[in-house]
Amino acid sequence: MLQTFRVIINSLVGKIFFAILLATSGLLCLGYGLRNLVLGATTSNDAATDGGPMISLTQFDYQYRRQLQDAQRQGGMSFSPTQQEKLELARSILDRQINEMLIGEAASQSGFRVGDALVRDVVLSEPAFAGMDHKFDAGKFRMLLENQGMSEATFVPQIRASLTTQLMVNPIVGSAIVPKAVVDDIYRYRNEQRIAQTITVRRDSITGIPAPTDAEIDGYYKAHAAEFTAPEYRTYTVLDVTPSLYEGEVKTTDDDLHAAYEQHKADYVVPEQRKITQVVLSDKATAEAVLKAAQSGKSLADAAKTATGGKAQPISLDFISKDEFPEALRGPVFGVAKDALVGPVESPLGWHVVKIDDVKTGHEVPFDEVKAKLAEQVKHDGAIDLLSQRIDKQVGDKLSAGTSMEDVAAALNTKAVKIGPIDAKGNLQTPAKDAPKADAGWTAQAFQLQQSETSSLMDDKNGGYYAVRLDAVVPPALKPLADVKAQIVSEWTKEKQVAAAAKKADELLAKAKSGTAFDKVAADAGLKLDTTQPMTRGADEKSAAAPALVDAVFKLEKVGDVTTVTTADGAVVARLSEMRAVDPKTAGDKLQPLVRELSEGMRADTMAQFQAGLRSSTKIKINPNAVETVVGQ
Repeated sequence: MLQTFRVIINSLVGKIFFAILLATSGLLCLGYGLRNLVLGATTSNDAATDGGPMISLTQFDYQYRRQLQDAQRQGGMSFSPTQQEKLELARSILDRQINEMLIGEAASQSGFRVGDALVRDVVLSEPAFAGMDHKFDAGKFRMLLENQGMSEATFVPQIRASLTTQLMVNPIVGSAIVPKAVVDDIYRYRNEQRIAQTITVRRDSITGIPAPTDAEIDGYYKAHAAEFTAPEYRTYTVLDVTPSLYEGEVKTTDDDLHAAYEQHKADYVVPEQRKITQVVLSDKATAEAVLKAAQSGKSLADAAKTATGGKAQPISLDFISKDEFPEALRGPVFGVAKDALVGPVESPLGWHVVKIDDVKTGHEVPFDEVKAKLAEQVKHDGAIDLLSQRIDKQVGDKLSAGTSMEDVAAALNTKAVKIGPIDAKGNLQTPAKDAPKADAGWTAQAFQLQQSETSSLMDDKNGGYYAVRLDAVVPPALKPLADVKAQIVSEWTKEKQVAAAAKKADELLAKAKSGTAFDKVAADAGLKLDTTQPMTRGADEKSAAAPALVDAVFKLEKVGDVTTVTTADGAVVARLSEMRAVDPKTAGDKLQPLVRELSEGMRADTMAQFQAGLRSSTKIKINPNAVETVVGQ
């Protein structure tokens, strides 16, 4: 039975432990307590409820902050989601939480219960908690939990709840099995290969196209007006208030620099690290027996085997620093030399006997070598603080009171910068080498303003602020005919050449259909006969054949059928010369990715229908202000 559940949960413990528990670090909780107070003051503390279980605003907010910060860490400084994107993220999170709540409630009402024995078996069989012998190691289990600030009492309920949900969902989703006949048919369809003979009539081989008349040029110009319309351009002025404006006011002392050195010591100090092998035992007497046997010359593994009858096995921990060890071990482990034995040492995990396998000496960059860099950092940080203190009074209040952006800039001993005309993509109407560089955030803000409107102060994510004033708008306009005439002549000529190539290809197609051998059709036209590489449906960019040609060839019914395809470079006459069927029986492992793809699709569809059914049978009440409250709109 255990193996059945292992299939169901797919290493559930490892996923929960490393994907959930490790993710809930202190970084994700910064400011969380304060935000709880804010959310607690709203009219409702529920984001959603069905009259029984509920999703609190704090739960919803926590998950939203977690995922947003995960995305920010992955995207770096370039990550700057719009308000709409934040709202969409929040809605998707709340939707998922509602589904999880409903499934959990349905499992409870259906009588699904996970006993202690199953939870224990799952935990014991999880590779994340295995020792060197690939068996469960209680010492490693407790150490991993302790390192994450967890206990067995808080960890086990997570496992039990997840197992209960899986027991509810798996029979439903697992019933979505793709019939073998369907898999075989799709495999045959996707992997059938076709080969074609081709005759290409290139556009550039067509000569004698007369120059377009003025009337034709004018007609093309009007018919393709959208292609010759310049985008909307905007000109705006930006006040960019950066911390550098205040760095001159920040005075630094040696005490400040030393404090910064200590604060950022991780940047300048690589701590000593130690690699150990240890045995964790439940009582001191056994631990002393292991230590005595090891001191007599036995390996720690043999010593543990002798003293415990093989019940305890050592585990190895690769190089880690002092603060990564349980507190009780830090002094003893780092107070001895390489190859020394330590113990017995008691910790909340049990009694440790440790062998020091290797030592990596720590090193640090002396304070004097980084003093100048620290001074710059301290000034920059101090300037950010000063800017934060003064920004409203010195900038925000003045702008809102009607003081011009130029006057505010002059008072700050800086200048407002004029940008544009520029389009929404950041392209200047008239590019110039000496043009100031436009930040994407500035331009995006400018395209949200009305004429002469000034934005509120915006955070630039680097400790500074900016405000944008829209000065002028140049609406989209059709470019003058004289400016695009040469382009029109070129495009018009290309279209005529392609049309002529397609007409010639149709003539060749008619000859082939009349019974003329395909190679003779090519020879009579003075064109080359080519043969394609084997093609499959759904040609991508890496395919040697154009997607249009592939599609056309796979529409032919039998070998010998012919067709034509028009492309941007001319036209192609194609004759289907070979059809290669595939046999799923010989596919072997190649069939498995398709089985997984189809099965996952069916399971996803089944799960979506199940969730929709739960929602339709339950009266869900969603706080209409929950998403906006969490996003901060």
